[in-house]
Amino acid sequence: MDFILMTEGDTPVGLTHEHRYRELIEEVLLAERVGFDAFGSSEQHVALGTASVSAPEVLYPYLMALTSRIRFIHLVTLLPTRMNHALRVAERVATEDILSNGRVELGTGRGNTTLALRAFEVDPSENKAQWREGIELIRRAFLDDVFSYVGDHYKIPPRSLVPRPLQGPYPPISAAAGSPSSVETAASMGIGAIMGGLYLGYDLVENMIKLYDKTLAATEHPYPITPRKMVAVAGGMHCAETTTQARTEAKPLFDMAKLSTDAYERLSKLSKDYAYMGAVKDIDFNDKEYMFEHSQGFMVGDPDHCIQHVQRYADMGADALVLRVDSLPHDQLMRSIELFGKYVIPRFKNPRNVVRSADDVLADIRAARPAHEEALRQYHANHTKETAR
Repeated sequence: MDFILMTEGDTPVGLTHEHRYRELIEEVLLAERVGFDAFGSSEQHVALGTASVSAPEVLYPYLMALTSRIRFIHLVTLLPTRMNHALRVAERVATEDILSNGRVELGTGRGNTTLALRAFEVDPSENKAQWREGIELIRRAFLDDVFSYVGDHYKIPPRSLVPRPLQGPYPPISAAAGSPSSVETAASMGIGAIMGGLYLGYDLVENMIKLYDKTLAATEHPYPITPRKMVAVAGGMHCAETTTQARTEAKPLFDMAKLSTDAYERLSKLSKDYAYMGAVKDIDFNDKEYMFEHSQGFMVGDPDHCIQHVQRYADMGADALVLRVDSLPHDQLMRSIELFGKYVIPRFKNPRNVVRSADDVLADIRAARPAHEEALRQYHANHTKETAR
Protein backbone atom coordinates (compact mmCIF):
# COMPACT_ATOMS: atom_id res chain seq x y z
CA MET A 1 0.00 0.00 0.00
CA ASP A 2 1.17 3.51 -0.84
CA PHE A 3 0.78 6.41 1.56
CA ILE A 4 0.00 9.79 0.04
CA LEU A 5 0.31 12.95 2.11
CA MET A 6 -2.30 15.51 1.12
CA THR A 7 -2.37 19.12 2.20
CA GLU A 8 -4.26 22.03 0.73
CA GLY A 9 -2.44 24.83 2.52
CA ASP A 10 -5.35 25.51 4.87
CA THR A 11 -4.38 28.89 6.34
CA PRO A 12 -5.73 29.95 9.75
CA VAL A 13 -7.01 33.44 10.40
CA GLY A 14 -4.14 35.80 11.22
CA LEU A 15 -1.51 33.87 9.24
CA THR A 16 -0.34 34.82 5.75
CA HIS A 17 -0.51 32.52 2.76
CA GLU A 18 3.21 33.11 2.26
CA HIS A 19 3.97 31.78 5.75
CA ARG A 20 1.65 28.78 5.31
CA TYR A 21 3.32 27.86 2.04
CA ARG A 22 6.72 27.88 3.76
CA GLU A 23 5.31 25.52 6.38
CA LEU A 24 3.83 23.29 3.68
CA ILE A 25 7.25 22.94 2.06
CA GLU A 26 8.75 21.77 5.37
CA GLU A 27 5.94 19.24 5.76
CA VAL A 28 6.55 17.74 2.31
CA LEU A 29 10.31 17.50 2.88
CA LEU A 30 9.68 15.72 6.19
CA ALA A 31 7.18 13.37 4.54
CA GLU A 32 9.83 12.30 2.04
CA ARG A 33 12.35 11.66 4.82
CA VAL A 34 10.02 9.51 6.92
CA GLY A 35 8.71 7.32 4.11
CA PHE A 36 5.56 8.75 2.52
CA ASP A 37 5.30 7.64 -1.11
CA ALA A 38 3.67 10.70 -2.61
CA PHE A 39 2.43 14.21 -1.96
CA GLY A 40 -0.69 15.72 -3.44
CA SER A 41 -2.88 18.77 -3.23
CA SER A 42 -6.24 19.59 -4.71
CA GLU A 43 -6.78 22.48 -7.08
CA GLN A 44 -9.07 24.86 -5.20
CA HIS A 45 -10.10 28.26 -6.49
CA VAL A 46 -11.44 31.30 -4.60
CA ALA A 47 -11.84 29.11 -1.51
CA LEU A 48 -12.99 30.79 1.68
CA GLY A 49 -11.76 29.64 5.07
CA THR A 50 -9.97 26.53 3.83
CA ALA A 51 -7.63 25.53 0.98
CA SER A 52 -5.13 27.98 -0.49
CA VAL A 53 -3.44 25.86 -3.18
CA SER A 54 -4.94 27.14 -6.43
CA ALA A 55 -1.97 26.38 -8.70
CA PRO A 56 -0.44 22.96 -7.88
CA GLU A 57 1.26 22.96 -11.28
CA VAL A 58 3.38 25.88 -10.01
CA LEU A 59 3.95 24.52 -6.51
CA TYR A 60 4.97 21.02 -7.57
CA PRO A 61 8.02 21.88 -9.73
CA TYR A 62 9.43 23.93 -6.83
CA LEU A 63 9.05 20.90 -4.54
CA MET A 64 10.35 18.53 -7.20
CA ALA A 65 13.65 20.42 -7.21
CA LEU A 66 13.95 20.01 -3.43
CA THR A 67 13.19 16.27 -3.36
CA SER A 68 14.50 13.12 -4.99
CA ARG A 69 12.18 10.22 -4.15
CA ILE A 70 8.65 11.29 -3.26
CA ARG A 71 6.08 11.32 -6.08
CA PHE A 72 3.60 14.09 -6.85
CA ILE A 73 -0.03 13.49 -7.65
CA HIS A 74 -2.57 16.11 -8.64
CA LEU A 75 -5.54 15.61 -6.29
CA VAL A 76 -7.14 16.77 -8.50
CA THR A 77 -6.71 18.83 -11.68
CA LEU A 78 -10.08 20.24 -12.71
CA LEU A 79 -11.10 19.52 -16.29
CA PRO A 80 -14.08 21.79 -17.00
CA THR A 81 -13.01 23.57 -20.18
CA ARG A 82 -13.29 27.03 -18.61
CA MET A 83 -10.88 26.03 -15.85
CA ASN A 84 -8.24 24.00 -17.67
CA HIS A 85 -7.97 23.21 -21.35
CA ALA A 86 -7.09 19.51 -21.51
CA LEU A 87 -4.29 20.08 -24.00
CA ARG A 88 -2.68 22.58 -21.61
CA VAL A 89 -2.97 19.99 -18.84
CA ALA A 90 -1.17 17.44 -21.03
CA GLU A 91 1.63 19.93 -21.70
CA ARG A 92 2.01 20.85 -18.03
CA VAL A 93 2.03 17.26 -16.79
CA ALA A 94 4.56 16.24 -19.44
CA THR A 95 6.80 19.11 -18.31
CA GLU A 96 6.43 18.10 -14.65
CA ASP A 97 7.19 14.50 -15.58
CA ILE A 98 10.47 15.55 -17.15
CA LEU A 99 11.48 17.89 -14.31
CA SER A 100 10.67 15.29 -11.64
CA ASN A 101 12.38 12.44 -13.49
CA GLY A 102 9.12 10.54 -13.82
CA ARG A 103 7.54 11.29 -10.43
CA VAL A 104 4.19 12.82 -11.39
CA GLU A 105 0.65 11.44 -11.56
CA LEU A 106 -2.51 13.09 -12.84
CA GLY A 107 -5.63 12.91 -10.72
CA THR A 108 -8.61 14.58 -12.37
CA GLY A 109 -12.04 15.88 -11.44
CA ARG A 110 -14.80 18.30 -12.39
CA GLY A 111 -15.05 20.57 -9.35
CA ASN A 112 -16.80 20.25 -5.99
CA THR A 113 -17.64 23.80 -4.88
CA THR A 114 -20.16 26.30 -6.18
CA LEU A 115 -17.68 29.08 -5.38
CA ALA A 116 -15.23 27.81 -8.00
CA LEU A 117 -17.73 26.61 -10.58
CA ARG A 118 -19.62 29.90 -10.61
CA ALA A 119 -16.43 31.97 -10.60
CA PHE A 120 -15.30 30.24 -13.79
CA GLU A 121 -18.83 30.18 -15.24
CA VAL A 122 -18.89 26.38 -15.38
CA ASP A 123 -22.22 24.71 -16.10
CA PRO A 124 -22.49 21.82 -13.58
CA SER A 125 -24.71 19.91 -15.98
CA GLU A 126 -21.97 19.89 -18.65
CA ASN A 127 -18.70 19.53 -16.74
CA LYS A 128 -18.90 15.74 -16.43
CA ALA A 129 -18.94 15.40 -20.23
CA GLN A 130 -16.11 17.95 -20.44
CA TRP A 131 -14.09 15.93 -17.93
CA ARG A 132 -14.58 12.74 -19.89
CA GLU A 133 -13.54 14.32 -23.19
CA GLY A 134 -10.57 15.88 -21.41
CA ILE A 135 -9.32 12.45 -20.29
CA GLU A 136 -9.70 11.14 -23.84
CA LEU A 137 -7.79 14.07 -25.30
CA ILE A 138 -4.97 13.87 -22.73
CA ARG A 139 -4.43 10.15 -23.34
CA ARG A 140 -4.32 10.63 -27.09
CA ALA A 141 -1.85 13.49 -26.70
CA PHE A 142 0.38 11.35 -24.47
CA LEU A 143 0.18 8.23 -26.63
CA ASP A 144 -0.12 9.27 -30.24
CA ASP A 145 2.32 11.26 -32.28
CA VAL A 146 0.40 12.68 -34.22
CA PHE A 147 -2.98 12.92 -32.33
CA SER A 148 -6.31 14.59 -33.00
CA TYR A 149 -9.73 14.76 -31.38
CA VAL A 150 -13.28 15.67 -32.33
CA GLY A 151 -16.01 15.85 -29.73
CA ASP A 152 -18.71 18.12 -28.36
CA HIS A 153 -16.26 20.19 -26.31
CA TYR A 154 -12.91 19.74 -28.09
CA LYS A 155 -12.05 19.76 -31.76
CA ILE A 156 -8.28 19.42 -32.10
CA PRO A 157 -6.74 19.05 -35.57
CA PRO A 158 -3.74 16.73 -36.04
CA ARG A 159 -0.95 17.92 -33.76
CA SER A 160 2.09 16.63 -31.86
CA LEU A 161 2.46 17.14 -28.09
CA VAL A 162 5.52 19.14 -27.05
CA PRO A 163 7.15 18.17 -24.74
CA ARG A 164 6.36 14.50 -24.36
CA PRO A 165 6.20 12.81 -20.92
CA LEU A 166 9.00 10.65 -19.57
CA GLN A 167 6.93 7.83 -18.08
CA GLY A 168 5.59 5.17 -20.38
CA PRO A 169 3.05 4.63 -21.68
CA TYR A 170 2.13 7.87 -19.87
CA PRO A 171 1.95 9.23 -16.32
CA PRO A 172 -0.71 7.41 -14.28
CA ILE A 173 -4.17 8.95 -14.58
CA SER A 174 -7.00 8.72 -12.05
CA ALA A 175 -10.31 10.36 -11.24
CA ALA A 176 -12.02 11.61 -8.12
CA ALA A 177 -14.86 9.18 -7.43
CA GLY A 178 -17.30 10.03 -4.68
CA SER A 179 -20.13 7.77 -5.79
CA PRO A 180 -20.45 4.18 -7.06
CA SER A 181 -21.32 5.45 -10.53
CA SER A 182 -18.13 7.55 -10.63
CA VAL A 183 -16.10 4.52 -9.53
CA GLU A 184 -17.70 2.47 -12.29
CA THR A 185 -16.89 5.16 -14.84
CA ALA A 186 -13.23 5.34 -13.81
CA ALA A 187 -12.83 1.56 -13.91
CA SER A 188 -14.52 1.29 -17.32
CA MET A 189 -12.08 3.91 -18.64
CA GLY A 190 -9.11 2.00 -17.24
CA ILE A 191 -7.93 4.82 -14.98
CA GLY A 192 -7.48 4.91 -11.22
CA ALA A 193 -10.20 5.95 -8.78
CA ILE A 194 -9.70 8.27 -5.80
CA MET A 195 -12.56 7.11 -3.61
CA GLY A 196 -14.10 8.98 -0.72
CA GLY A 197 -16.95 7.87 1.48
CA LEU A 198 -18.52 11.28 2.24
CA TYR A 199 -18.40 10.30 5.96
CA LEU A 200 -20.95 7.54 5.26
CA GLY A 201 -18.80 4.69 6.55
CA TYR A 202 -16.36 1.94 5.65
CA ASP A 203 -18.92 -0.34 4.02
CA LEU A 204 -19.53 2.18 1.24
CA VAL A 205 -15.81 2.40 0.45
CA GLU A 206 -15.39 -1.37 0.54
CA ASN A 207 -18.28 -1.77 -1.91
CA MET A 208 -16.69 0.85 -4.18
CA ILE A 209 -13.42 -1.10 -4.22
CA LYS A 210 -15.25 -4.31 -5.15
CA LEU A 211 -17.20 -2.47 -7.84
CA TYR A 212 -13.97 -1.03 -9.26
CA ASP A 213 -12.33 -4.47 -9.52
CA LYS A 214 -15.42 -6.04 -11.06
CA THR A 215 -15.90 -3.28 -13.63
CA LEU A 216 -12.21 -3.09 -14.55
CA ALA A 217 -12.10 -6.84 -15.25
CA ALA A 218 -15.33 -6.83 -17.28
CA THR A 219 -14.40 -3.96 -19.61
CA GLU A 220 -12.38 -3.92 -22.83
CA HIS A 221 -9.74 -1.20 -22.67
CA PRO A 222 -8.54 0.43 -25.91
CA TYR A 223 -5.85 2.40 -24.05
CA PRO A 224 -3.13 1.19 -21.68
CA ILE A 225 -4.76 1.09 -18.26
CA THR A 226 -3.44 2.78 -15.12
CA PRO A 227 -5.56 1.04 -12.46
CA ARG A 228 -5.17 2.24 -8.90
CA LYS A 229 -7.61 2.06 -6.00
CA MET A 230 -6.91 5.08 -3.82
CA VAL A 231 -9.00 5.80 -0.74
CA ALA A 232 -9.14 9.36 0.60
CA VAL A 233 -9.32 10.03 4.32
CA ALA A 234 -10.71 13.45 3.54
CA GLY A 235 -11.58 14.68 7.02
CA GLY A 236 -8.01 14.26 8.12
CA MET A 237 -5.30 12.08 9.61
CA HIS A 238 -3.75 13.14 12.89
CA CYS A 239 -1.30 10.97 14.80
CA ALA A 240 -0.17 11.90 18.32
CA GLU A 241 1.53 10.20 21.25
CA THR A 242 -1.84 9.16 22.70
CA THR A 243 -5.27 8.76 21.16
CA THR A 244 -6.74 11.12 23.74
CA GLN A 245 -4.26 13.82 22.76
CA ALA A 246 -4.90 13.25 19.05
CA ARG A 247 -8.67 13.56 19.49
CA THR A 248 -8.32 16.70 21.57
CA GLU A 249 -6.09 18.35 18.99
CA ALA A 250 -8.28 17.26 16.06
CA LYS A 251 -11.18 19.67 16.69
CA PRO A 252 -10.20 21.99 13.78
CA LEU A 253 -10.51 19.02 11.43
CA PHE A 254 -14.23 18.87 12.20
CA ASP A 255 -14.64 22.57 11.47
CA MET A 256 -13.06 22.03 8.05
CA ALA A 257 -15.18 18.95 7.38
CA LYS A 258 -18.40 20.78 8.23
CA LEU A 259 -17.42 23.58 5.86
CA SER A 260 -16.78 21.16 3.01
CA THR A 261 -19.98 19.20 3.55
CA ASP A 262 -22.02 22.42 3.49
CA ALA A 263 -20.55 23.03 0.04
CA TYR A 264 -21.46 19.49 -1.03
CA GLU A 265 -25.09 19.92 -0.02
CA ARG A 266 -25.40 23.16 -1.99
CA LEU A 267 -23.80 21.56 -5.03
CA SER A 268 -26.13 18.55 -4.87
CA LYS A 269 -29.06 20.82 -5.69
CA LEU A 270 -27.54 22.24 -8.89
CA SER A 271 -27.27 19.12 -11.06
CA LYS A 272 -28.32 15.47 -11.02
CA ASP A 273 -24.65 14.60 -11.57
CA TYR A 274 -23.95 15.92 -8.06
CA ALA A 275 -27.13 14.64 -6.39
CA TYR A 276 -25.27 11.91 -4.48
CA MET A 277 -23.50 14.59 -2.43
CA GLY A 278 -26.80 15.45 -0.75
CA ALA A 279 -26.39 12.41 1.50
CA VAL A 280 -24.06 14.43 3.74
CA LYS A 281 -27.03 16.33 5.19
CA ASP A 282 -27.73 13.36 7.48
CA ILE A 283 -24.24 13.29 9.00
CA ASP A 284 -24.11 14.13 12.72
CA PHE A 285 -20.74 15.77 13.32
CA ASN A 286 -21.51 15.96 17.04
CA ASP A 287 -21.32 12.17 17.30
CA LYS A 288 -17.59 12.04 17.82
CA GLU A 289 -17.44 8.27 18.32
CA TYR A 290 -19.08 7.71 14.94
CA MET A 291 -16.95 10.34 13.23
CA PHE A 292 -13.64 9.06 14.62
CA GLU A 293 -14.26 5.32 14.40
CA HIS A 294 -16.92 4.61 11.79
CA SER A 295 -17.37 7.51 9.33
CA GLN A 296 -14.22 6.67 7.31
CA GLY A 297 -13.51 10.38 7.14
CA PHE A 298 -10.90 10.48 9.88
CA MET A 299 -7.85 8.61 11.09
CA VAL A 300 -7.08 10.08 14.51
CA GLY A 301 -5.13 8.40 17.27
CA ASP A 302 -1.80 7.12 18.47
CA PRO A 303 0.35 5.03 16.09
CA ASP A 304 -1.22 1.72 17.15
CA HIS A 305 -4.69 3.13 16.61
CA CYS A 306 -3.71 4.41 13.16
CA ILE A 307 -2.26 0.98 12.32
CA GLN A 308 -5.63 -0.61 13.08
CA HIS A 309 -7.39 1.80 10.73
CA VAL A 310 -4.85 1.30 7.94
CA GLN A 311 -5.25 -2.46 8.29
CA ARG A 312 -8.97 -2.09 7.51
CA TYR A 313 -8.09 -0.50 4.18
CA ALA A 314 -5.43 -3.11 3.47
CA ASP A 315 -7.99 -5.86 4.09
CA MET A 316 -10.38 -4.16 1.63
CA GLY A 317 -7.73 -4.25 -1.10
CA ALA A 318 -6.92 -0.54 -1.31
CA ASP A 319 -3.74 0.25 -3.25
CA ALA A 320 -3.11 3.63 -1.63
CA LEU A 321 -4.35 5.92 1.12
CA VAL A 322 -4.69 9.67 0.59
CA LEU A 323 -4.25 11.18 4.04
CA ARG A 324 -5.23 14.82 4.47
CA VAL A 325 -2.78 16.29 7.01
CA ASP A 326 -3.84 19.91 7.32
CA SER A 327 -5.95 22.43 9.31
CA LEU A 328 -3.82 22.14 12.47
CA PRO A 329 -0.85 24.14 13.81
CA HIS A 330 2.36 23.47 11.92
CA ASP A 331 4.15 21.87 14.89
CA GLN A 332 1.30 19.39 15.34
CA LEU A 333 1.29 18.55 11.63
CA MET A 334 5.04 17.94 11.64
CA ARG A 335 4.80 15.68 14.70
CA SER A 336 1.89 13.79 13.14
CA ILE A 337 3.81 13.21 9.90
CA GLU A 338 6.88 12.05 11.83
CA LEU A 339 4.99 9.62 14.08
CA PHE A 340 3.04 8.16 11.17
CA GLY A 341 6.20 7.75 9.11
CA LYS A 342 8.24 6.21 11.92
CA TYR A 343 5.68 3.83 13.39
CA VAL A 344 2.78 3.24 10.98
CA ILE A 345 4.19 3.13 7.45
CA PRO A 346 6.90 0.52 8.26
CA ARG A 347 4.22 -1.92 9.49
CA PHE A 348 2.89 -2.08 5.95
CA LYS A 349 6.04 -1.46 3.93
CA ASN A 350 8.64 -3.58 5.72
CA PRO A 351 7.10 -5.34 8.73
CA ARG A 352 10.01 -7.79 9.10
CA ASN A 353 12.27 -4.90 10.10
CA VAL A 354 9.97 -3.56 12.81
CA VAL A 355 11.48 -4.21 16.25
CA ARG A 356 9.11 -6.23 18.43
CA SER A 357 8.84 -6.24 22.20
CA ALA A 358 10.86 -8.81 24.12
CA ASP A 359 7.66 -10.23 25.64
CA ASP A 360 6.18 -10.86 22.17
CA VAL A 361 9.34 -12.56 20.97
CA LEU A 362 9.55 -14.70 24.11
CA ALA A 363 5.92 -15.74 23.69
CA ASP A 364 6.64 -16.88 20.14
CA ILE A 365 9.79 -18.70 21.29
CA ARG A 366 7.78 -20.62 23.89
CA ALA A 367 5.06 -21.43 21.37
CA ALA A 368 7.68 -22.77 18.92
CA ARG A 369 9.41 -25.05 21.43
CA PRO A 370 7.12 -28.12 21.05
CA ALA A 371 7.67 -28.25 17.27
CA HIS A 372 11.42 -27.84 17.76
CA GLU A 373 11.51 -30.61 20.37
CA GLU A 374 9.55 -32.90 18.05
CA ALA A 375 12.04 -32.16 15.24
CA LEU A 376 14.91 -33.06 17.59
CA ARG A 377 13.19 -36.28 18.58
CA GLN A 378 12.74 -37.26 14.94
CA TYR A 379 16.34 -36.37 14.17
CA HIS A 380 17.71 -38.54 16.99
CA ALA A 381 15.38 -41.42 16.07
CA ASN A 382 16.53 -41.33 12.43
CA HIS A 383 20.18 -40.95 13.48
CA THR A 384 19.92 -44.02 15.75
CA LYS A 385 18.50 -46.11 12.86
CA GLU A 386 21.32 -45.03 10.54
CA THR A 387 23.92 -45.95 13.18
CA ALA A 388 22.36 -49.37 13.69
CA ARG A 389 22.68 -50.15 9.99
